[in-house]
Amino acid sequence: METYRATSDTIVCTLTTDELRDTRSAWQKLFRTALLSREEIPGGIRLVVNDGSAEALGRLIEIERDCCRWITFELDGPSVSMSAEGEGASAIRSMWVVGPA
Repeated sequence: METYRATSDTIVCTLTTDELRDTRSAWQKLFRTALLSREEIPGGIRLVVNDGSAEALGRLIEIERDCCRWITFELDGPSVSMSAEGEGASAIRSMWVVGPA
């Protein structure tokens, strides 16, 4: 398991509008094709994708680690837990929502 601790307390995303749109689209594609479970955990959520999509999940987490430094990520193959203190927990839960197909 790889743990990437939050390095900021400020809840902000540093992606440009275009980068945010592209990243959101990639998350939704992953959700539609590979998501096995999404559960709330203390301080955030845990996502699990099928084993064949672990690499894609890892690439998305690399992007998120750079733009959302207020989140702690625990990546374990096809599973990631994302958590934050205070208001960050509800922000995480509202950001990673499975959208309509």
